[in-house]
Amino acid sequence: MPRTKNAIIRYLALDRCLRNHQRRFYLQDLIDACNKALAEVNGTRGVKGAEGVQRRQIFDDLNFMEDPLGYNVTIDRIKDGRKTYYRYAAGSKTIKDLPIRQEEVDMLHDAIMLFKRFDGVPQFDWLSEVESRLYTTSKLGEDTDSVVSFQHNPYLKGMKWYKSIFDMIVNKRVVEVEYHPFGKEARKVRVSPYYLKQYNNRWFLIGKHDGCTYLSNYAIDRIDNITETTDAYQGLPAGFDFDEYFSDVVGVSVTSGPVEEIELHVNDKTIGYVVTKPLHESQCARPEKLKDGKWKVTLKAQVNYELLSLIRSFGDGIEVVSPASLRMDMKGMVESMVKLYE
Repeated sequence: MPRTKNAIIRYLALDRCLRNHQRRFYLQDLIDACNKALAEVNGTRGVKGAEGVQRRQIFDDLNFMEDPLGYNVTIDRIKDGRKTYYRYAAGSKTIKDLPIRQEEVDMLHDAIMLFKRFDGVPQFDWLSEVESRLYTTSKLGEDTDSVVSFQHNPYLKGMKWYKSIFDMIVNKRVVEVEYHPFGKEARKVRVSPYYLKQYNNRWFLIGKHDGCTYLSNYAIDRIDNITETTDAYQGLPAGFDFDEYFSDVVGVSVTSGPVEEIELHVNDKTIGYVVTKPLHESQCARPEKLKDGKWKVTLKAQVNYELLSLIRSFGDGIEVVSPASLRMDMKGMVESMVKLYE
């Protein structure tokens, strides 16, 4: 019998009531306890009556808790005049006393394997501890190998700053960042931090530094130090949407340039990769077959460093046709590469 999140919240709320023999819990008390628990977890106000948990639902929940296929507990229904109150029978197990089922352990393990994609992110260090406990309290350790691998970079520098940055974003604190770009001198800049974004196995802080009207990105692996300040925090405009902000670019570099229609000619060996993993969300759904055997692919995006790198990664599998400025940039890079091998 499947159990949803809300059902489990109700069972735990009922369990707390039924274990308390110092108070009599009547049906309305159980309804109120479930509504309150649901409100606390789901972030909405608990309500009674037609908009909240119904009497029928409580009866069904109590029956499920007593069912051998449920929690297999024993609940007393004790008459008190014309009313009835509920509590665990003497000697009955409670939900808290029951061992976790292997089916539930397997589901938890599957969920943890999914969350393991956050390996290296300080906020998720607790996952390793949970996984270790599951291995020592269940049969997970018996010939159980990982069958899923998510891409991540365990050697990425600067991840020690992740939690500090995360906290500063949540608490709206200005930070002084000592930033060391590649090939340049380190500099200090005060930033109102807004967002953390991952691209190509690297994490970037998106924020606005003093006196600027535009957003900047700072690679976490290029940060040497972070210090909280007491400067006034510059908030974002109401309704600002980072998904929309990044919608016209590949990666994290939003430029002041226009969004351009980019035409690419892709050969047969490469078209499958481009179709199954689009270069950008604006990529045309159906490539057009050309007379020379290549495929015409179009997209609308800003030209930035990440787009150039992505196209370059396909080598001679992709030819830039337009715009002319992008074609010349690609041609210049190819000519420079040829000189390296002459």
